[in-house]
Amino acid sequence: MEHKETSFVRDESSGAVREESTVVNDTVPAPVVEASSIKSTTPARRAAELIYLCFGIIDSVLVIRLALKLLGANPYAGFAKFIYGVTDVLIAPFRGLFPNWISGQTILEPSLVVAILIYSLVAVGLVRLVALSLSSRLMVSEHSRSERLKPGPE
Repeated sequence: MEHKETSFVRDESSGAVREESTVVNDTVPAPVVEASSIKSTTPARRAAELIYLCFGIIDSVLVIRLALKLLGANPYAGFAKFIYGVTDVLIAPFRGLFPNWISGQTILEPSLVVAILIYSLVAVGLVRLVALSLSSRLMVSEHSRSERLKPGPE
């Protein structure tokens, strides 16, 4: 006689929940296990992906500005004007940190490189912070302090 047993199992490393179905046959000694994924992401992972997306866009726009400056793009062209306008706000805290190097029409802004690095580090730090705050795993010590308060044998 066959019957199907279903259970939900959470993977501790990824946080994904999957359904495991076991078909038990009285005539066959080994059960057959079928697995299907129900939930593949956790809130912490979604938040990390969103943070990386936002800061990835910021870093990408800053890298485009860096390339335009290094290649000596016309600052009055529509695309260059748009990129410079958007990124001026992003590099404002870093402006004047280092002097710009100018050779002909090529401009290297070291403060722009520092801004890219700092925004990348902020993204990694925020992801770590979100991972710590939204993590479902809690570290619990084997012996709690309350055990010392219990009366022992006299």
